[in-house]
Amino acid sequence: MILVFVGKSSGKTTNAMNCAAALAQRPVSRRSKRKRVVRLLDADPQGSATEQAAQRGEPPLFEVRPYVQVTIHNDLPRLLDGVDDLVIDAPAGVGKPLPVPDGRIQITRSAILAALGEDNGVVVVPVTPSPYDLWAGDDVMAVIEDAWNSHGAAPGARLRAVLLMNRAGLTRRGGEGRPDRVPRIVRAARRRLDAAPLPVLSTVIHDRQDYVLAPVYGLTVPEYAPHGAAAL
Repeated sequence: MILVFVGKSSGKTTNAMNCAAALAQRPVSRRSKRKRVVRLLDADPQGSATEQAAQRGEPPLFEVRPYVQVTIHNDLPRLLDGVDDLVIDAPAGVGKPLPVPDGRIQITRSAILAALGEDNGVVVVPVTPSPYDLWAGDDVMAVIEDAWNSHGAAPGARLRAVLLMNRAGLTRRGGEGRPDRVPRIVRAARRRLDAAPLPVLSTVIHDRQDYVLAPVYGLTVPEYAPHGAAAL
């Protein structure tokens, strides 16, 4: 499997790291005890995934490899060698082309081509319930459209790019048995996303403290709080 996380810096790296950890804790099949071998490519020049991995004091669940290159899609056979899953943390801030060459967009385009050029690749676009994120999503779509129209796109590529509602707040009601309430801005963002050209995942990532605390120790949420709400 190839998973690419792209978009404005809206929990992109956090979701990539936690997804890689969740995959690495799974067996390759129901009949096997061998855990999946996962490699995360840190293609973001900011290097947040690499920095988080450097904070670890214990053996990693998966490999984090810095790879700030515009040739990811061409290098895919080598990057997939020896692993079951490849997770790519693409550069943040993809948007309208700048007056000067913007290498981030080229790297992101290459990462998207890597996913959509394979039958088992998926592009995930995390967005927060913020107008700025929703507007930026329109620009991300232009890069994805370019990959869709590429001659290297695999059949069904248009069905394998999805939106993920991320850092959605919850209003605490208090009292035993009283469920938390979804704020109005989150409900409004969900309606906006439902009209987007990409399908929206039913899973919603809520704004929880474990997502902030886990990276301090170089850990992912499935390791830091495996039974917490953020890991479930």
